[in-house]
Amino acid sequence: MRLLPFLGAALTACLLVSVVQAANTMDSGTLPASAEIRMPPELPEFVRTVLQDNPRLQAARAAVDAAQAGTRAAGQPLYNPELEIGAEQAESDTISIGVRQAIDWADKRGARHGIAAFEAEGASAEFEATRQQLIAELLLALGRHYTTDALDQLAQQRVDLMQRFLALAEKRRQAGDLNQVELDLARLAHTRSLLQRAQTSAARTDAEQALVAVTGAARQSWPALPGRLPEPMSFDAQTALDGLPELQAQRARIAAAQSTVTLRKREQRPDPSIGLRAGREDSERLVGLSLSIPLYIRNGFRAETQAANAQLIAAHQTGLDAYRRAQARLTSATARYRVTYDAWAAWEHSGQPSQSSQLALLERLWQAGELSTADYLLQLNQTLDTRTSALELRGQLWRSWFDWLAASGRFDGWLNGSYLGFR
Repeated sequence: MRLLPFLGAALTACLLVSVVQAANTMDSGTLPASAEIRMPPELPEFVRTVLQDNPRLQAARAAVDAAQAGTRAAGQPLYNPELEIGAEQAESDTISIGVRQAIDWADKRGARHGIAAFEAEGASAEFEATRQQLIAELLLALGRHYTTDALDQLAQQRVDLMQRFLALAEKRRQAGDLNQVELDLARLAHTRSLLQRAQTSAARTDAEQALVAVTGAARQSWPALPGRLPEPMSFDAQTALDGLPELQAQRARIAAAQSTVTLRKREQRPDPSIGLRAGREDSERLVGLSLSIPLYIRNGFRAETQAANAQLIAAHQTGLDAYRRAQARLTSATARYRVTYDAWAAWEHSGQPSQSSQLALLERLWQAGELSTADYLLQLNQTLDTRTSALELRGQLWRSWFDWLAASGRFDGWLNGSYLGFR
């Protein structure tokens, strides 16, 4: 046991090793210090292809088309003319034909068109919000896929190491260099590694199916994620919030509710109808002009106005709540990304000693009797657990970045390569 002091210092220095080497086991999305911030060309095309065929987005687009058609319909005249034909046979025979037209005296059509226009604006904003949400789901699923895949590969490496360790332990037991307790400990460690591999395999399968659920089809390979993520910088949070499509949709709903109040007030004003009639009564010509005005005595439509005012208040309050939630989400996502990025940067710059030489050193010390079986398993598990933590941190970094892009509405700029930081 005379090498244990040296071993403790060496392993302490080597524990941070695992981070970058563990990240290198991933198929994409690695973060080497020398890598440039560059968008893989296949990723934006992949996102566009997925969005093009997504049924949820197609439904949102159909809602936009319906709202735009509703705007055109609301812009049409409110009343059509009425044709009147009359005939009367009495002491004198009368035949007449006329036309009657109701007049939109209070410009109800303008108010209706305003409501429909704001609803169409809200539908367009909701479409964009749905598109942003789908991009977030897609990229989060893609990042989770790569993370769980790397963790599964690491779990398989753990199984391989424990299998080799068990085989050596059995040989040493046969040679009398190892007691039964230590052999049982090796068998237990091997069994534990198998259980961990089963868990990571299940997580990998779940992540794969979540990605398939978003894309609609399985693939042999998925597009790579960029090699580096932007360093956190200052940005205008208010501008980001103002541009969020979900808040734009809320503003459109408030404007539509305000236009509804205007319409309800105008509906309290009666629209007159003017009629013109011409005909013949026996041998005499007949010309008539009529004017009718509804009398809003029994129903003055005041309750409808009160209901519209209440709905406007509700829309204002809902919009305020949505703004507060969006602001809190952006603040939280910003802080979370800064913390996660700093943690990853600390891991990344901690040095990259050889992981394989570290594991080989542990095995040599154990075989030489300088390290007990329990201590060997402890150090080995600490090393592998550190690599696991590195991969999980890598996944958290991607999640926090995608959450920030979703909270700030910056997906398009990032995917187009024109936005690579908090500016």
